[in-house]
Amino acid sequence: MGIKLTNNAVSLVPNAVTSVQTTLTVTAGTGVKFPVLGAGDYFFATLSDVSGNFEIVKVTARTDDVMTIQRAQENTLAIPFPANSRFEHRITAATILAIIDETDDYLLL
Repeated sequence: MGIKLTNNAVSLVPNAVTSVQTTLTVTAGTGVKFPVLGAGDYFFATLSDVSGNFEIVKVTARTDDVMTIQRAQENTLAIPFPANSRFEHRITAATILAIIDETDDYLLL
């Protein structure tokens, strides 16, 4: 239970994403690039568009190509994204802090 990581998970979001949407779908068949999540698991991802806008989201569930997300993480704003925006599993400051926190808990056992 906790943060999950994977390498080189990148996809596109084929449909526009509103600023209040809490699920999004990535390009068909590319969801498998992203971590498998169980109860209590999560990972951070970044939505970005061609204009340089971006938002960090916390992915709390993944079913095939559909991600359940918590918007506006790490002092970013929940903004709309056009179709074909990038969705990438990136290392963020919160990712590193979560790993440190989980490692500290493990070391105390």
